[in-house]
Amino acid sequence: MAAGLLMLAWAGQSRAAACAPLHVLFVCPVGTVKSAIAREALRRRVALLRLPVAVESRGLSPANHLTPALIERLRADGIDPTVDPVSALRAEDVTRADIVIAFDEAAGSPLLAKAQAWRTPSWLASYDAAKADLAARLDGLLAELTRTCPPQAG
Repeated sequence: MAAGLLMLAWAGQSRAAACAPLHVLFVCPVGTVKSAIAREALRRRVALLRLPVAVESRGLSPANHLTPALIERLRADGIDPTVDPVSALRAEDVTRADIVIAFDEAAGSPLLAKAQAWRTPSWLASYDAAKADLAARLDGLLAELTRTCPPQAG
């Protein structure tokens, strides 16, 4: 599997048989801010729920748009968007994913014609608004994921 994928272990054979691991892909224009932040936030939440979900992020034209101030605020919130190296979107990334989410202008890419489009506030200009918006969107995504495979009790 590709480096950086977070695959969560299953506890119990019946659960593994009932719920195939899902693959979520986030894509933003540059791959270092919105998609990378969403990737790490979702990874943390699926780990807490013990959901079998792999999460990746990509950029249409990778570039580092993280500022030191943004990195500091994110790390204070337990998010490190630099955990995985930034990667350019490829057609096979989209094909492999069960759920694809495209942020803002990335939704206009022909590769992302079937992606869910999320227009969200800027993390650089409106950190608190972006954080609240992402949390609400991830709540909805987690509801979708848990309908597919309920969280493991324990």
